[in-house]
Amino acid sequence: MKNILLVTLVLSLGLISCSKENENQEGLLGNYSETYPQSGRTQMNFILGNKVTIIKSGSSNEDTFLYKIVDNTIKLTPTWDNSSSDELYFELINSSTFKIQNLYPSIPEYQITYITFERQ
Repeated sequence: MKNILLVTLVLSLGLISCSKENENQEGLLGNYSETYPQSGRTQMNFILGNKVTIIKSGSSNEDTFLYKIVDNTIKLTPTWDNSSSDELYFELINSSTFKIQNLYPSIPEYQITYITFERQ
């Protein structure tokens, strides 16, 4: 009987964490534009299937990633090759605004910077 209760508890906790994770990801669906530090420089489009496309200013390329948000981290995995995933700081500020660790290459010695996006 104790084993059944333990298994039920573990499964329940797993389902609760998965549903919260899916809620956050489904709530992001849509187009977002960078507002800080350079307004309009980057566009992110969150689409069904936990995919996000990123378009950077001056580039005609649209990069597609699989994404997963856990706590204050977003994991971006490229869909076009077997490159490793990037895990970046991510903060959902409200239903239409989020902050993410800088998507642009930077010098490692510099302080970490963040980009703010708003839903369009």
